[in-house]
Amino acid sequence: MAAETLGRVILLNGASSSGKGSIGRALQRLLPEPWFHFPVDSLGAMRSTDHTRVLDDTEIAAMLRRTRRGYHRAVAALASVGNDVIMDYPLSERWRLDDLLDTLEGYDVTAVDVHCDPDELDRRERARGDRPVGLARSQRVFEHDDRDITVDTTRTSPEECAAAIVARLPALGPDKAFDRLRRRRSPGGLG
Repeated sequence: MAAETLGRVILLNGASSSGKGSIGRALQRLLPEPWFHFPVDSLGAMRSTDHTRVLDDTEIAAMLRRTRRGYHRAVAALASVGNDVIMDYPLSERWRLDDLLDTLEGYDVTAVDVHCDPDELDRRERARGDRPVGLARSQRVFEHDDRDITVDTTRTSPEECAAAIVARLPALGPDKAFDRLRRRRSPGGLG
């Protein structure tokens, strides 16, 4: 039996309501091969919400951490058998990036930062109605200080952002942001 070729991963990192999901769906239409668009929210939506007891803040935090760690490994599992995966995921906690650097070591990961003006993020949150206004502003998603591609959705459509990403992919060399971040991190994590 021949060894599996690892799939590629595009990580769309940005604040809530920045347009990651819309860009991910647009990428699926533009990329020449089939790609899974796998937002972290889709995994969270699989979890039951009818609990028999009320969870305290510590239990909720532990549950969310398990969910996010599971998401990292689910992406790795899909890619481990040759599937290409678009992650829609904010790197809003330092440990998330450290865990992804370990979990996706050996995979071809393209890190795309999705920017959007804070006032526009607030407007989108109000229009969505499913997130507290100010959540996106509070997320620290670009602290890792390295990426392969940056797009800004403030005045650029998801389709135009996706087209820019697709156009830039062939020019990227084999040494990408995740590789550089791995080399720079200290034994205890980035920082």
